[in-house]
Amino acid sequence: MGYEIDFLPVGEGERSGDAIALRFGDLHGDRTEQFVMVVDGGTKKSGEKLIEHVKKHYSTDAVDLVISTHPDNDHISGLTAVLEELTVGRLWMHLPWNHSTDFRALFKDKRFTSIGLKERIRKALDAASEVEEIAKKKGIPIDEPFSDAKLPAAKIEESGDGDVTDGSSGG
Repeated sequence: MGYEIDFLPVGEGERSGDAIALRFGDLHGDRTEQFVMVVDGGTKKSGEKLIEHVKKHYSTDAVDLVISTHPDNDHISGLTAVLEELTVGRLWMHLPWNHSTDFRALFKDKRFTSIGLKERIRKALDAASEVEEIAKKKGIPIDEPFSDAKLPAAKIEESGDGDVTDGSSGG
């Protein structure tokens, strides 16, 4: 089993943000023998470049799993384009607004309601909220990746024949 991990640049000279594409399986075989993932999408602009990269270098318009590590704009904004333009099998992302009842108990100011807090969190994390809405609209299953999360139907084996590139060499 081979693997390929491509770290795509996010912005001009920025030191933060991520847009990562990876695949593993029989890299020279049929697409059905591969598992394709996207981890974070960077900014909106880098999300478009990520889509181009997956189509050109992985020869597919389908991604088995998209993972949002956290809702910072320089990590999640590009996922809006990924979800809109590629066929996505599953999305892992945290949905903190769904836990507003638990969070509310942490506030000294009891005037906050769970619903009000949920709305404030959604507004503060608007790019993440948009990703969730796109996934729902397209019928993409969403899982919150807590510590017991496992890759769906993926068989990971040890192998030394992987190809690791930085995404800029066309690898």
